[in-house]
Amino acid sequence: MDWKRIKSILIMALIVINGLLGWTLYQEKRDPKSDTIDRTQMIAVLEDKRVTIDPELLETSTDIDNITLAIQTYDEDFVKSVFDKHDDYEDKDIYSTLTNTTQNNEMIYETDYKVLTPTYLSDEVVLAQAYALIEELNISIDDVYVKKIGHTGKKTIIEFGQKHNEFVIRDAYMIIKYNNENLLSFKRAWYDVVDTNTTQNIFLSEEYALYEFIGKLYNRFPNRERSLEIESFQLVYQLRIETGTLDYHELAETGDPSIYWEVATSDGETYLIEANRD
Repeated sequence: MDWKRIKSILIMALIVINGLLGWTLYQEKRDPKSDTIDRTQMIAVLEDKRVTIDPELLETSTDIDNITLAIQTYDEDFVKSVFDKHDDYEDKDIYSTLTNTTQNNEMIYETDYKVLTPTYLSDEVVLAQAYALIEELNISIDDVYVKKIGHTGKKTIIEFGQKHNEFVIRDAYMIIKYNNENLLSFKRAWYDVVDTNTTQNIFLSEEYALYEFIGKLYNRFPNRERSLEIESFQLVYQLRIETGTLDYHELAETGDPSIYWEVATSDGETYLIEANRD
């Protein structure tokens, strides 16, 4: 038996095994944020997790500025004069909590009118009324978009959001409630963009954002069985620290919002993934 040859073969085998082990450890330790994840494979992984997405949603713009926001303030006398034009009822009140605090920075108008007739005006007509009111308040509609229109009992509720150059500012909101042509309430907290920095950002890829999304989805619903569809996928601004819920009473007065990948699913859930690479 040629022991010398057998010894050489064993040494070569050990070298190969150690090389394979080293490569495996390298693959496990390297940061996937710096790697390219194949889009087709990522979509397949989602489907394996019973999540579907239209690939066109991933063709999204990343030309987003760094901005500084400041809570918008209002001339209370002017605002009251506008709402007084809608004063068809008694016991109305307008009040403002636009103070130098970090909570409840809102413009609020409410009525105590209780006897409501059934809603019969179409959403399109009520939406037109809402836009007319926004213009009466000298509010620019360029950064306004409709988030949703809903109905509760005899009320039509329109919720608007704010955008900057087509990118959503999640902290802002405007909610207007109507009963037919009757304005019931108005609530708004909005931001002014006081500074813009066009420094180039380096973002996590869309594919890696989806990779992070899968982990967040499992953490939130570890025993999920039903299928989901990703309905929107986009870069957004958020000034507040993400707490898992959208609390309309936790607003910062000023600051530089972070940029996130926002993933919204068909069950009404929203997930935020920090977009900037560390």
